[in-house]
Amino acid sequence: MSKPQLDSDGFQLVTSKKSAKNKSLVPQGDLNYAPDIKIDIKKSYRHIQTAVGEFEGSEYLDNIIKAVSNVIKDKSIKEFICFGLGHIAESHISRYQLALLLCLKEIFKPEKVLVHDPVFYSDECALLKKFNCTLIEQNTEATYVIPTHGFSLVYLPHCPKQLTNNFLWSNWGPNLSNCILLGNSFSCMTNVLDRILIKNVPFIHKIFPLTHEVYLANNFVHKDIFNNISLHYFCNEQLKSVTAEFWDTKEKPEYSDDVEFITSMMVEKLKL
Repeated sequence: MSKPQLDSDGFQLVTSKKSAKNKSLVPQGDLNYAPDIKIDIKKSYRHIQTAVGEFEGSEYLDNIIKAVSNVIKDKSIKEFICFGLGHIAESHISRYQLALLLCLKEIFKPEKVLVHDPVFYSDECALLKKFNCTLIEQNTEATYVIPTHGFSLVYLPHCPKQLTNNFLWSNWGPNLSNCILLGNSFSCMTNVLDRILIKNVPFIHKIFPLTHEVYLANNFVHKDIFNNISLHYFCNEQLKSVTAEFWDTKEKPEYSDDVEFITSMMVEKLKL
């Protein structure tokens, strides 16, 4: 039997029998959740600080600051929420994605920064606390409800589209105008047949015509970190112009067995 193929964050890549393109990410192993590996916190802290230094003064960071500032204008950002960073002590991609978050935190000074990923080691949680980030302890599968006042910057770096779909569902309504989404390009995500989008990520499909997307040129020195990342926002006037039926609530989205993210149910089963 061939050795299972793993990604940089310790997930086994599972390929559907129907198509080699249909890949899912599941925790390695059949019964046990990812081991809680010890890391060198001081060394990891220095590496992340070095990554932060590479961002400072970069054109890529300047472009994001400008894009966010154009949306919020003279208002402030109340909170940052980040899902899916991965193993910040092991993956250089995760480390730079965190570094961007820390740079934006320093610039916009939100009241709080909330982060979650079910794969975090306990030492990585301690490391994030050293950077004054607050851990979301429960795996809510990105069903976080933003406040009704002030902007929330929601950062989903290269996360599965189901997480974005879940976030939209949990905030479904005109209050999405208080949200700025930094993550995978909606334009690229919706470049498939409508029937597939409606089935798999209906809230992304429905909100897309009301979405303003700001393309971010991939000009950071490391080209494999932020490819296909865009900034998305929703204008209050447009969201209020649609009929009440548009916002009809639905049950929480459910996904087939080929989901690309770790659900809370998977985590509970793996802990048994």
